[in-house]
Amino acid sequence: MKRVIYFLLTAVFLQGFAASAQVYNILHNFGSQSHDGSGPAGDLVLVANTLYGTTISGGTNSNGTIFKINTDGSGYQILLSLTNGPIEGGMVLIGDTLYGTTYTGGANDNGSIFKLNTNGSGYAELHSFEATVPTVLGTNSDGNRPQGDLVTDGNTLYGTAQLGGPSGDGTICKINTDGSGFTVIKAFSQTFLGTNDVSGNPIVTSGTNLDGARPVGSLVLNGGTLYGTTFHGGISNGVVFSMDTNGDNYNVLKYFSGITGPLNAGTNSDGAAPIAGVTLSGDTLYGVTVGGGAESLGIVFTLKTNGTAFANLHDFQVADGGFPRNSLLLDGATLYGTTGVGGTTNRGTIFMLQTNGTDFTVLRNFDTTSGSQCDAKFVLSSNVLCATAVNGGSNSAGVVFGLTVLPHIMSDTNLGMRAGAFGFDYNGVSNQTAIIESTTNLSQGAWQPLQTNLLTGAPIYFSDPAFPQNPNAFYRIRSP
Repeated sequence: MKRVIYFLLTAVFLQGFAASAQVYNILHNFGSQSHDGSGPAGDLVLVANTLYGTTISGGTNSNGTIFKINTDGSGYQILLSLTNGPIEGGMVLIGDTLYGTTYTGGANDNGSIFKLNTNGSGYAELHSFEATVPTVLGTNSDGNRPQGDLVTDGNTLYGTAQLGGPSGDGTICKINTDGSGFTVIKAFSQTFLGTNDVSGNPIVTSGTNLDGARPVGSLVLNGGTLYGTTFHGGISNGVVFSMDTNGDNYNVLKYFSGITGPLNAGTNSDGAAPIAGVTLSGDTLYGVTVGGGAESLGIVFTLKTNGTAFANLHDFQVADGGFPRNSLLLDGATLYGTTGVGGTTNRGTIFMLQTNGTDFTVLRNFDTTSGSQCDAKFVLSSNVLCATAVNGGSNSAGVVFGLTVLPHIMSDTNLGMRAGAFGFDYNGVSNQTAIIESTTNLSQGAWQPLQTNLLTGAPIYFSDPAFPQNPNAFYRIRSP
């Protein structure tokens, strides 16, 4: 279907332009069939035109499901109804086998690592996390309550457990894909709760130590190096870290500072509690914090892999969202993510911004009808952002959705004259064709193509040298 976007040469019309251009589709409403899943929280896995995902409840045993669905919404199928423990993280695919973790379940109800063939056969637990003493918040040797996605080099799986371990503050572990060689490569040290006093102001922390605590988010694997975050610990409110895959050279790249004010509404300059994992591009990491920042609603940040050049790219406000909980998707120079609250309905938003912090735009406001609380990282299928929302939908059991992203004029555009020609910046997802056309008479519809580009996810500048001869021209962007 041809998508056409018109715009006039006025800044007023361009304001909020990108949000109105996007198309949102529900691919599946959970709870719409017998023994369907409910509460999809984990990241999706995309293979060709098929999405694989999980739910935290529902199914024949009410412990959640593993499902697949085509990117056009057809072919929904439950591959497995879990008998023991829900899945809160996403999965990773190697060949025709999915690998993931259960949040509880396993032999000791502290979680497990499992595998499942993409046709729904061959489910097996590769590792059950040990019992903790005392239960849940106690200690053991290997960890408890795994929640982040697994990552892999093809032969070995790497993951985190947010609790358990010798101090009860979480672990990082690895295991071979055949279930052998389970090893804890990092046990986070014990945290100590307390309040720091800086310049007479109360500074609230989540518990302090040197290395961080409670790794909830997913890891990123680059060669022989793992990157990740901890939700608690450090000098105040979590850390970004790196380490070798054999457990050596653990380094804290960023300590998030304490917050001034109440624990759930305190502010600072650099954010607090990075509950999601980071996104890597070259030597640069991108991430979010669920708290802190100027409005106590979290931030988007960037950081070099050597620990330098930390920058706050965006402070969330109520109008554009708050409490971001998922890892960011990077496409070219554009980051895509979601928030858990805020926006026009206070059900959260889908947003984008450039890696330099410009062009922050709300693409979609969630609501109870179409879904809310998206905790999953986006996957990109052509020019459609696919993910899950835990709540909302027609049965209030969550949805799988797709948001079609069309070419758009950037909100921080260089609109105006440059070197004697009129121009502006535009952008869109990678491998999408954008055609810019103009006309001097909207009623006649005689549009002339001026520029065609294959988009890369980074801004492109359009310039019309014929503008002095047609100062009353109208322009439009379309994708074929």
